[in-house]
Formats: sequence, C-alpha cells, structure tokens
Amino acid sequence: MNESNINRDEAYYLAQYAIEYAEKKGVRDAEIFFSDSKKLEVTCSGKEIVNEKEVQELGFGIRVLQDSVEGFSYTNKTDKKAIEQTVEQAIVMLKVKPKKEGIALAPPSSYSTIEGLFSKRLSSFTVEELIDGAKQILLPFEEAPISVRTDLSRIILSEEYVGIVNSLGVEGNYIRNSLDSSFLAIAREGEKVGSFVLDSFSVKDPKEIDFYKFGKDLVERAIRNVNVEKLKSIDSDIVVFKPEAVTNPLFIVIAMAISAERTQHNQSLWKDSIGEKVAIDDFSFIDNSLDGKFSTARPFDDEGTPVKELEIIKDGVLMTHLFDIKTANKVNTQSTGNSYRGFINSSFMNPPNNIFPNVPVIKHGDTKYTEMIEDIKEGIILEYFAGSQRSENGIFSGVAKGAQLIKNGEITTPLTNVTIAGNVFDLLKNIVSLSKETKKVNGYLETPYIKTKGCLLYTSPSPRDLSTSR
Repeated sequence: MNESNINRDEAYYLAQYAIEYAEKKGVRDAEIFFSDSKKLEVTCSGKEIVNEKEVQELGFGIRVLQDSVEGFSYTNKTDKKAIEQTVEQAIVMLKVKPKKEGIALAPPSSYSTIEGLFSKRLSSFTVEELIDGAKQILLPFEEAPISVRTDLSRIILSEEYVGIVNSLGVEGNYIRNSLDSSFLAIAREGEKVGSFVLDSFSVKDPKEIDFYKFGKDLVERAIRNVNVEKLKSIDSDIVVFKPEAVTNPLFIVIAMAISAERTQHNQSLWKDSIGEKVAIDDFSFIDNSLDGKFSTARPFDDEGTPVKELEIIKDGVLMTHLFDIKTANKVNTQSTGNSYRGFINSSFMNPPNNIFPNVPVIKHGDTKYTEMIEDIKEGIILEYFAGSQRSENGIFSGVAKGAQLIKNGEITTPLTNVTIAGNVFDLLKNIVSLSKETKKVNGYLETPYIKTKGCLLYTSPSPRDLSTSR
C-alpha cells in the first residue's frame, strides 16, 4: 500500500501542539484522536470486476471538555494553522452543547502488545495482487454449468494507523491491517432463480485464503439452491442459524442489550440482570479483545482506555455490561474499554459516541454441525435474516433469506416465501445446541452454528402483530 502522508513524529507533534494551544485558550482538558486509514477496494458484479479504488482518510479529531460540556471538531489538514482553527471551533461548541453527566478524559495507562495485529506481508500487498485475487474468485462463476452471478461483492485491503493523546498524559498508538471479503452468489437456470448464498473471509496473510476454492464453494452452494420451492406450510419451530445469520438478529440484540448507555436509558431488558441467567448453561459470550487475528482487535479504545478480555455471559449468566468513561462514572465503576467513534469502527470525524464489543466470540459447543441436523424431523436452516429487530425487547421479524428445509435429518429443499419471527431473549434460553465448528464472520464476530427452538415460521406474512412490546 502507499506510504502515509504524515509520519508518526509529525502526528504526535501536531497532537501535542493542539493540547498546548487549547491550554492557551483557557481549556485544560483536551484530547486529540488521529488516524490515517487506507483502503484498496475491488468491487465485483455479475462475473466481472466493475470497480477498483484506493481511499485514504487522514485527520485529527479534537475534543475539549469544560464543566461537563464537550466541544468537538475535526480537520483533515495537517498544518499548525488548521489545528489552531479546529481547536477554536471545538471551544466554540462548548458554548452551545448541553452538559453530559460523567464525561471525562482517560487517565494514563499502559497498553498490551497484541501479536498479529499488523502483517508486513499484507502491508506490501499491491492492488494488482488484489485484482488477481478477485479474478480467481470469479473464475468458477465463468466455469459454472449454469448462470451464476455475484452482486454487492468486494475484497478490501485495509490498513490504519491510530493514535491518541490527551492533556492528562495519555499517549498511545497502533497500526493494524487486514484483508477482508464479502461475496454473494445467485444461480439461475432458465426461468428458475435460486435463493442467494453469501460468504466472507478475513485474513492477515493472503496465503491463508485459496481465492479459487472460496469462489468454487460459493458457486456450488448457489447451484444447489437453484431449485427453490415456495413452501405451503411448515409445522416446526426449529431453526439452525448459520454463522452469517447469527450476526443479525442474535448478536446485534445482545450487543445492544449489554451497552451501559442503553441500560442507563432504560432501553435494555438486561439493565438489572447482572448475575442472572439469560441463556442456557452452554452459552458463553466473551470479548476477546487481545486476539490479533481479528481485524477489530486493538490495544485501547477510542477514548484511550486499555481493552481487556471480558467474560460477558458465562455459562448462561450475564456477568457484566460494557462501559465507556461517561457511563462508568455515572455508576462509580471503570470503563471496560469498549468506546467507539462510530458503529463497530473508528473515525477522527466523530467524538466517542458508541459502546460495542471489540472482538466478540460466542464459544463453541460439543455437537458437530452434521449431528445438529441429523435429529431434526422438520425445520429450516437460515443463511441470512433480512428484517427488523428491536434491541430494547428482543423482538425480530423478517424474511428468512437463503433458507433450506430440513426434513428427517437431511437438508433437502431451498425455500422461498418463509417469514421468521421471535424474540432473541427467549431464543437464548431455547438454544438446543451449539456446534463444535465456528466461523469468523466479516472479520468481527466468531460464532458457531446455533440450533434453536421457539421461532415462529410462516409461509406468508405473519398473521400476528409482532410489533407490540414484550
């Protein structure tokens, strides 16, 4: 990838200059968050590459605090004049912003070294190599005996250098990179159009992925789904969630429910559930923040608080909520190091404004994936959920995308016209089994296949109004 437009010494110099300038202007509490992120992206549609681009975002987010009020501004310029103007803009915001109870800067801390966070091999990966990888994935689409196309699919090579400095003495930085891909495939034979299938990978070394095999497996799965049937009825509440389907709605609802921001605003069913059973005994959920194989691993969060490994749900018991500094101060506890300046990502263009797991892992079970299927008389296996979920009460309802019928222990027929609904909080207590096999989805969530009972399955729009509160 191309070299950064600013070196680390320059970034730190400008950050320290911003703090000194804020102090001259009468503000003692100042924080500078800076990042230089670069992405090489190759987009595919149909059977070909349709776009390739390189994007770089470089800048400084300047936050000043005074009397429980936060002022924030940012700049993508890297000169002293721009830094001065940005500090002044942040100070102006102090006059118009409301007070935030508990808001504060992070104190100085030491940060763990995370092995595998940065790959030298990946850093030297070129756009030509990225394009070649995409071509290898698309080759099986060309070789397929029937028409198979892709859509909304891409490979992204990303690298970012992140640093934070504040007036209390915090100084931290890290550099990380990853190669990530998300591909969708749809097969068609004559008038028959199959349900789509999708897959993803996230690696630190291009040698970890066989691009051709990845594409071939995707095409074969799409072809198996071409004889899709409209199911007339189904008498079952059994659903097997594939890893991609676990992300939404299960994980999203869990992640929102454990956010202290939501618990303190009475927007979580788990606001008073610490120490209580919230799932079956075999269900455990951790934040494995120090595992460098994940693209979201980092030594500190977006406020400069060190991250740490957390047992969030242990043997079905809720152990903790996730805190940033503001929410921690409100209840006289410590931040868990889960502050973000966006939704599962960071940006110098935002102040800290979200709480989310860093490296979420749902622990595997003792049942092989094939064994999960064998004892199902009737049910479905879900590729992807498309619909809505309400994090405050866990209710979800939508379309079961890429669903397949399970009949007498076998996956038989690709399905269409299936609506799925239920309540995530209830499903966690109705999990039948968790697979031994796990998958890392989109470089973020690691999860097994999850077999549940208690879902509502319909072959037409639900006759019940599921929008009511729990």
